[in-house]
Amino acid sequence: MALLPLEKLLASNCSDKSKFPSITVDYWAQYIGLLNYLKTTIYPSIDVGLAINSKDVGFYTAHSQEHFDEVIRYAGQLLKVESSDASSKLEPYEIYVLLIAIRIHDAGNIYGRDGHERQCFKVLKDCGNIIGLEDTEKRFIASIAEAHGGVVGNGDKDTISKLPESTPHKTNRVRSRLIASIVRFADEICENSGRAANHLLVEGKLPSHSEIFHRYAAAIKANSISGQRLEIQYEISIEDAMRTWEYTKNGSLTNAYLIDVIYDRLEKMDRERRYCNRFSKEVYTIDEIRATIVIVKVTSYSYDSVQTIGVELLDAGYPDETPGHIGKRYPNNSGAKVHETLRQLQSETST
Repeated sequence: MALLPLEKLLASNCSDKSKFPSITVDYWAQYIGLLNYLKTTIYPSIDVGLAINSKDVGFYTAHSQEHFDEVIRYAGQLLKVESSDASSKLEPYEIYVLLIAIRIHDAGNIYGRDGHERQCFKVLKDCGNIIGLEDTEKRFIASIAEAHGGVVGNGDKDTISKLPESTPHKTNRVRSRLIASIVRFADEICENSGRAANHLLVEGKLPSHSEIFHRYAAAIKANSISGQRLEIQYEISIEDAMRTWEYTKNGSLTNAYLIDVIYDRLEKMDRERRYCNRFSKEVYTIDEIRATIVIVKVTSYSYDSVQTIGVELLDAGYPDETPGHIGKRYPNNSGAKVHETLRQLQSETST
């Protein structure tokens, strides 16, 4: 079985049992046992569960095993686990907790989208004794996984602050807010074209209200961390840039250009960046998101870039929480403006 860098780090640390709560437990074997259980029992059925058990029936982007693997891969990038000082950032037991939390964070989607984050403890309970007998341990790991989304109290999205700063377990302590912030931001940034139903997009077989979300995922051609910067490259066809899609936003049916949907998602990503930085700063911060949107014209004989849009999101000046602020900063690059530019370009080309 091929291991991801963060998994390799755990494997290399598990030989020193004094670093873990119980010296009689093989924590690496427990992790592999849970992984095998999820791979055979839960992961293959999540997408079906999403489709049939969700209140808003649709065709969601993929939540297969590859999604969970990708979150672990991005968590490893955030922690720079392949650098020389990686082992000093998290304690060995914290790495174990982080991996378990990532492995179950979206597993509750098998029961439907609404409230999926609150199903993490059920998933751990249902797996039996694979990762031990102690419900106390399962409960606090589940609470960390659950903080990746949802709300608490009266609609409060600040789920991480509701966790204790650190959680004791036998001889160990786990920095719960730190671990939860890694799970949450790694999950936020792991979107890519592999999660889109690309063949169904080509064939035009997706439900109309689901299509825009797959178009968004399919547009992501590169997504990586460089130092303290997240770099994302989108590529969309001229045809996709010029049309609108109908979908539900904040409970209301609306029509939007794909470029404006990209802006919305970038704004959400930037909010999550600033939010998670509050809890992860003792280990790492992401100080900037830099996005490039390339609009291409594809024919049987060519593949040409016709317009490139650059967007930078970083901590400068007074924070702007106003929805749609990217469009205000780049008024000439809104979906409607780009549509008009491309329409004029097509008109000039045809004459």
